[in-house]
Amino acid sequence: MNCIYHIPIPLDPNAKSASGIRPQKMLQAFKRLGYEVAVVSGYANERKAMIRVIKDKINHGTKYDFLYSESSTMPTSLTEPHHMPTHPFLDFSFFYFCKRNGIKIGLFYRDIYWKFEIYKEKVHGIKYLGALMAYRYDLLCYSLLLDKLYVPNERIYAYLSEKKLQNKLDTLPPGCEEQNIDASIKSVRRDFTREPLRIFYVGGLGGQYQISEILEAVKNIPYCEMTICCREAEWNANQDTLGKYNECKNIHIVHDNGKDLEKYYLEADICSLMFKPDIYIEFAMPYKAFEYLSWLKPILATKDTAIGDFVEKNDIGWSITYNFKEIQTKINFLIQNPKDIEKKKCKCLKTKKDNMWTTRVKKVSLDLK
Repeated sequence: MNCIYHIPIPLDPNAKSASGIRPQKMLQAFKRLGYEVAVVSGYANERKAMIRVIKDKINHGTKYDFLYSESSTMPTSLTEPHHMPTHPFLDFSFFYFCKRNGIKIGLFYRDIYWKFEIYKEKVHGIKYLGALMAYRYDLLCYSLLLDKLYVPNERIYAYLSEKKLQNKLDTLPPGCEEQNIDASIKSVRRDFTREPLRIFYVGGLGGQYQISEILEAVKNIPYCEMTICCREAEWNANQDTLGKYNECKNIHIVHDNGKDLEKYYLEADICSLMFKPDIYIEFAMPYKAFEYLSWLKPILATKDTAIGDFVEKNDIGWSITYNFKEIQTKINFLIQNPKDIEKKKCKCLKTKKDNMWTTRVKKVSLDLK
């Protein structure tokens, strides 16, 4: 089995952000599934050299089952370090070559942040207009060349109204991976009034990631503790809204990453994705949701968002209005009813099995063969 794996930026094996981690996980999963993977990645000159080799192989009879691509958060033509469109036709002319040779193409479209006013507020003037044209060029090429355009969830469909894209759309959210979770799957039978309920959140702060309502709820509950793991710079930058929680004895702020997170996952009873709703949060499918699921942690999520929908559909946690009183009510309920957490853990186990990274690549291979 042979496939082509394309990404218009360098692959970073040490990536810490979701946009860098996901491409690595998908590539590893294709290899685990048994594919010989021809990788096209890096900056333009590196991709050009790799494309030349693959074209030569195709011309000499090598068969590839499909081409799968992961987009950048930037427009494809602006992914050089200087962000100038010096190779605007490189990637899509390769896609056209593959299509002409009977190779089906699927691409994961990471983000539509650029379609909203919040993007315009951050990118100004000629840079904004140039990026807008480049993003639209991407969509035009997708409509002409792709067999499948994958997005994180169905809520994004409404923002990709281009007629030729409608019948190509499908979902391909992040995936789960195996973890050493023997300690994590123990039944929750303890008395939370003796050993408090532990909530864990790891991720960004500020911008679209506003978490003050759940902190306000936890602050006033004596039998609950919450650990926030974030970059130290982000915590310091949000002291105007979050500084009042520095002295709360049941709120702990840490700045770990990688393997150091394991102890927090093993200690946690539930995990949080409670964010103040905005247009971005409504359709975001956080990578961390599937990391939580990998550790079999039931999730507190904001109602009427994509991740809230996922939590409700799979019964792997609680979808709640972003309001500290409602969050407080739910946490108090869980303190009094620990078996409800145990039930959600069982659902997490089934949902995890249905959402592994290998499940994602199996879907791609079936869609594009």
